[in-house]
Amino acid sequence: MNKIIKSKLLLLSLLIVSTVGLLSNFDTDLLAQTPSPEPDVGEQFAISLDPTDSIYNHTKVTHLGSKNISSSPYLVPEDRYIDEAIIKGVGNVTNNQTYIGTHLSGELIQGTGHGTITTQDGESIDWIVSGIGKPYDNGGWFFYDIMLFNSTQSESLAFLNNNIGLFKSLAGDEPDSLWLLG
Repeated sequence: MNKIIKSKLLLLSLLIVSTVGLLSNFDTDLLAQTPSPEPDVGEQFAISLDPTDSIYNHTKVTHLGSKNISSSPYLVPEDRYIDEAIIKGVGNVTNNQTYIGTHLSGELIQGTGHGTITTQDGESIDWIVSGIGKPYDNGGWFFYDIMLFNSTQSESLAFLNNNIGLFKSLAGDEPDSLWLLG
């Protein structure tokens, strides 16, 4: 046989032997590595919206002021508030907030906001929010917002670092509530 053919057969034999040797020591179940189907979206984000399951409940709200940013084509006020609140596992906090609400109609407000939550010992975390508001029976407004927390060096608020929450407020009737999604 030709030397080139012998060399190729030898290399092919070595490749087959080494592949068989590797495969016999390959204990991983390839089917176990196949991703399982994603759960239904409703299953992924099913959380209780019971205020008693919330990590945040305000005890007092003070409206600090309002100013109109625009009146055409939509009414756009900026409102500032400060909440006195309780965060589970942290205790009493203040939440200094600013919101800008675009009144798209008498039935819909699109809002954005930002603020800072501060503990009694001065630790803090900043956040931003975006959401919608709709009127409810007594003439008030019902808001659902998605809140994104920045990172903080605070030990007591570290569980909020880069976390996302669902924030619900029913203007004037019940405490604002926050549930973490992540």
